Amino acid sequence: MDHMLELGSAMSRFAEIVGKASGDETVPACPGWTVRDLATHLGTIHRWAAATVLCGQRLHEPEVLVTEPVVEWYAGTATALLSALQAVSPEEPVPNFSYVGETAAFWARRQMHETTVHTTDAAQAVGIDEADWGVAAAVAADGIDEVVQVFFPRMTARRQRPDVRSRIRLIATDVQQSWLIAPGTGDFGPPIELHPSLDADGSVSGTAVELYLGLWKRLGPERLDFEGVDGRILFDGPTTP
Repeated sequence: MDHMLELGSAMSRFAEIVGKASGDETVPACPGWTVRDLATHLGTIHRWAAATVLCGQRLHEPEVLVTEPVVEWYAGTATALLSALQAVSPEEPVPNFSYVGETAAFWARRQMHETTVHTTDAAQAVGIDEADWGVAAAVAADGIDEVVQVFFPRMTARRQRPDVRSRIRLIATDVQQSWLIAPGTGDFGPPIELHPSLDADGSVSGTAVELYLGLWKRLGPERLDFEGVDGRILFDGPTTP
């Protein structure tokens, strides 16, 4: 997957939605936030990621003074991030918050999913029909990979370990892809991914988008098919920040 291409597309879609919004719409998945808050958050994250990529150092998220109109300010941060990522090799060593895959390529992928999820937030806030959210199945499948490989360990490190009690197979019914998740080692190890050819104790099935947005708590678990109880326990509990 071309993460840079998908990132640019997601940024354009986000800016399009924000540009048509009043800014005061509430964001269902982010209690207390408006669309303006959402744009401020995403633009700030873009600036932070761009600075990290260019300097190659671990940085704190900046305190940002947003200029008006916010959609134009957001577009500037998006351009800055794309330019920063284009200025370095994808293999260039760049730190990240997860300590996993510490190259510039991590940030193209991470920001693509950050923007995709928040574009869904913006679409939900302004009442765009789900069929028009624009999340591709391939993007969603890649996002499930990222949740399992990056955020399950990240959540565990933050003392919010995903509740995996047995071997659970996640099945994306539309892309013929699956992920086998198992409990971690001991009391503190993060859930681990096993080879999909191994046996599972239960399963969670849905489209790639339903699984992806379910893990990010943007769609409810009622959209998914559960075999056994442990998959529902996983999706009801902490899976992403």
